[in-house]
Amino acid sequence: MAILSGLFLNSCSSDDDAIDNIEEPQAQGAFTNGFFVLNEGGSGAGSVTFIDNEFQNVEQGIYQQVNGGDDLGQFMQSIFFNEELAYIISNGSNLITVVDRYTFELVGKVDSGLQVPRYGVVENGKAYVTNLAAFDSSTDDYVAVIDLETLEVEESIALNAPAEHIIEENGLIYVQNAVFGSGNGISVIDAASYEIVNTIKTKENLNSFQIKNGMLYALSSATLEKIDLVSGEVSEIAIVSDAGSAANLDLEDGMIYYTIGNSVFVMEENAETAPEETLLSYSSDSQWGVMYGFEVKNGRIYIADGGDFASNSFIEVYTANGELLENIEVGVGPNGFYFNE
Repeated sequence: MAILSGLFLNSCSSDDDAIDNIEEPQAQGAFTNGFFVLNEGGSGAGSVTFIDNEFQNVEQGIYQQVNGGDDLGQFMQSIFFNEELAYIISNGSNLITVVDRYTFELVGKVDSGLQVPRYGVVENGKAYVTNLAAFDSSTDDYVAVIDLETLEVEESIALNAPAEHIIEENGLIYVQNAVFGSGNGISVIDAASYEIVNTIKTKENLNSFQIKNGMLYALSSATLEKIDLVSGEVSEIAIVSDAGSAANLDLEDGMIYYTIGNSVFVMEENAETAPEETLLSYSSDSQWGVMYGFEVKNGRIYIADGGDFASNSFIEVYTANGELLENIEVGVGPNGFYFNE
């Protein structure tokens, strides 16, 4: 646009000066240029905190504020986006609340066909949402296929395996067949046919995975696997620590990040051994919520501490070098970060 503006200014009269001020349309609303912190909640409903990118504006409970006291349900699990909409999953209320991602005004709800929903993605006008179903069984878990126009569940894809994290890549839906640190596989679903076309075996105790440049990175409690999605070739990096199990895999700018206990570790994507030194550690008094949320984005590291799940807790933001930028109070049980770009 800058180049085009320069050409016009050189060839047109001063009457065309306005061309130089043309910009791309910007999203309108109170919640642009920042990120959401999803607060799981405790005995009551969960909430969402909005924080602008410069940390100057922190707004708590934005959904309740905008929508006249309506709540998001119990045990907020995750958020996924599709164009201008945000889909907020509450697994305790079997509910997905759909809002305008920039104003947080209510658009609609998915309130049937779900049973302990966890995570979602969008492909070809459909949402694919993992459901744990009964906690006493791992064979009744399924992926709910939701029509985004009607907000109705139109299909359930039985997995006969646990259903947790979910990623869309090139028309395929990858579903982690491991939950709460137990399980060792990833189901691959054709988004067009709803058929399971492959199952990728991983190490036991799989807890997170990512896909980048044709490689699937799978993190278990003590191993990082790199799986070539074309050839199937697998390489492994052992992760050994007395401080606990590895978790919270994230890839950003050619680096691999993960956590152990209250510490963050980082290595290059082509590394062959795990790092011995921590990048950073933070202080937590939480019994169950240490590193309850973790994300690396745009050169910053985001950590959420679950606290006591009864009162407000906090997040911390660090530079890529591990220097603390901000400690910010949020809601009860913060568990995830979602960037409104």
